[in-house]
Amino acid sequence: MRTIRELLGKDEKMWLYIENEELWEKFLEMSEEFHFGELPKEKWKFGHVIAVHSSGELGHVPIFVWSMSFGGKEGVPAKYDLKKLISNEADVSCQTSHFRGRMIY
Repeated sequence: MRTIRELLGKDEKMWLYIENEELWEKFLEMSEEFHFGELPKEKWKFGHVIAVHSSGELGHVPIFVWSMSFGGKEGVPAKYDLKKLISNEADVSCQTSHFRGRMIY
């Protein structure tokens, strides 16, 4: 199985989709070299989309931003699915936001 750092490669950042809290626990095991600022790991909170930066910093990506990033937008970080990564699938990219909603005007 590839590591998060291997997925990041030479990119400045990537976004990682985490489907549920069970996968979040696996993410915690895989993220030894990463950090949410100075926050100790036991205080990290589950989020469906995490930004992983080459500096080792992590951050939560708002679901709205994540959802709007699909559809061939330029300048969007690579998006990966943690479940696919753990399952060792050949293509671990995230092709859909996994969220449904609509804009109300």
